[in-house]
Amino acid sequence: MKATADTHHACPRDPACRFCNGTAAADDFDWSFAGAAYCISLRHRDDRAASAAAEFHRVGLCRHVTFYRPAKHEGSAVAGIWNSHRHVVRRAARQGHARVLVFEDDVLISRRLQPATLRRIARTVDGLPPEWTLFFLGHWPLWAYPVGRRLLRVGSACAHAYIGSERLMDWFESNRSRKDADYVRLAGKGVDAAYAALPEAFAWFPMIAVQSASRSDHITWEPGRSMRKLKHLVTYSRHRERLLSALMPASQYLALAISPFAWLRHGRRHRTLA
Repeated sequence: MKATADTHHACPRDPACRFCNGTAAADDFDWSFAGAAYCISLRHRDDRAASAAAEFHRVGLCRHVTFYRPAKHEGSAVAGIWNSHRHVVRRAARQGHARVLVFEDDVLISRRLQPATLRRIARTVDGLPPEWTLFFLGHWPLWAYPVGRRLLRVGSACAHAYIGSERLMDWFESNRSRKDADYVRLAGKGVDAAYAALPEAFAWFPMIAVQSASRSDHITWEPGRSMRKLKHLVTYSRHRERLLSALMPASQYLALAISPFAWLRHGRRHRTLA
């Protein structure tokens, strides 16, 4: 889908926001390390766009974020989500950025996030190995193990809050659709399932962003729908978003509890970061 002129817009200003009205210090919640910043929000979901904007005003992202507001994909929701993530990542690349910070409009940023934590995250991202692809600020770890202070190497689903590298930009250039990419079946068939298969992915611990319980446009609950697999108890449930939102923080601790097994399978070939 070709983007129209009104598909992109800056985060709406809020006169009461200290970042919008200029009363915040320049280094108060400095996100500049992340490069370009985008929030994906369907054109008809003004409710979710407004909710995301409120999150951004609280932590200074309103100064950086561009909203990408495509129309809902007429065919596959999976294809629409893929196209949206690919669009913003490639747009950042075309504009000369080496990193891109991507949010979906159901993001909730931790109330505990402080400028000092963000500065530590910035230093951590700067210290990642050259081959890194993704750095998750929020995720659902399928496996994880620690490689540094507050740093995890992961195979993770969910794409509501992450930083992508130049390697992710190149990867999207080669993978025009989900059908072109490898993916982890456990995570579904979408962009986050492909992200779960990418090498050299990392995450901040503890995560600073989760998904809200806001109603999704691409999962439709149908009474009486056949649940043939265990995962359908979640994916076919009308409570799917509530479960994901409530359980996401706990998932990182469960992943850490079984991290020795993840290291045995995934980690012995990787070096530990300082």
